[in-house]
Amino acid sequence: MAKAKRNELEIVPGDPSGPDDKRTFCRFLVEKVPIQFKDLKIGTRGEGACKDISGGGARMDSIRELRPRTPLEMWFDFPDGFEPMHLLGRVVWSKAEGPLWRIGISFDRQRLMSMARILKASQAGEG
Repeated sequence: MAKAKRNELEIVPGDPSGPDDKRTFCRFLVEKVPIQFKDLKIGTRGEGACKDISGGGARMDSIRELRPRTPLEMWFDFPDGFEPMHLLGRVVWSKAEGPLWRIGISFDRQRLMSMARILKASQAGEG
C-alpha cells in the first residue's frame, strides 16, 4: 500500500487557506469561547475569544498583542458545564485588525481527547 502524505489526508471545511495549508486537524468554528491566558515568558495574564479550534491549535481575538513564539498557558471556557479546558501552546502568528489582535496558536500536545468538547462546542454554535 502506498503511503499517503500527511497533508493529503486533511479535511478543512470552509477554510480558505488553500492547497498550501499544512494543518493536520480540521478547524471548527466556535461562537466566541472565552479564553483566559498567561504569557509564560513574562507572567502577565490576559483574555480573548476563541474563533476556531482544532486538536492542534486555535485562533483567538484579543486586545493584547502577543508576539510569535510566545509560550502560553490557556483556559478555554466551553459552555458545556465542565471546568475550563487547560492547554499549553505557543503563538504562531499575530496580526492587528482594528482594535483587536488576531492570534494563531499551536498547542504543545495534540489534544485528541479534547476533540469531543470541541465538536460539541462547534455544533452548539450552528444551532
